[in-house]
Amino acid sequence: MDQTSPTRPAAPVRLRSVQYRKPYAWAEILIVLNWLAAVAVLTCLPIVLLEPTHRTIRIMIVCVGVYVFTSLISFLHRRSVLCPLCKGTPLASSRAHVHPKATRIFPLDHATSAAFSLVFTQTFRCMYCASRFDLLKPRALPQSPGEADGLPDSQAGR
Repeated sequence: MDQTSPTRPAAPVRLRSVQYRKPYAWAEILIVLNWLAAVAVLTCLPIVLLEPTHRTIRIMIVCVGVYVFTSLISFLHRRSVLCPLCKGTPLASSRAHVHPKATRIFPLDHATSAAFSLVFTQTFRCMYCASRFDLLKPRALPQSPGEADGLPDSQAGR
């Protein structure tokens, strides 16, 4: 007879906390500004094609300039944001080998998928070490020697 071992239910995913959230918050803001500038360019393009006046062309040039500027600033900042565990750049692709458990949204690359996840859920998965991080999870505070024994700080020295 063919006997198969029962499958074990998957363990809950452990989300790690991020020690320094400020670079991730700035990256989120710059990513959203870049996406808004892209929407502005895509909105102005049909307007310029349908009504090519001097004013609409000037607006299109300003929108393209803002998009290029926010793209450059966003890219440079995303390159400076590092994974707390492996020190990779999870928000910008570096063409390094990705972890087999790294997730992505199908038509997008891993870095853009991590950016979408960071903006909309405040979590992301590093594409190089496949660890999940949560920006809203409070970081673990180091315990003093008395707290490790279960005693409050006032009784630890006695």
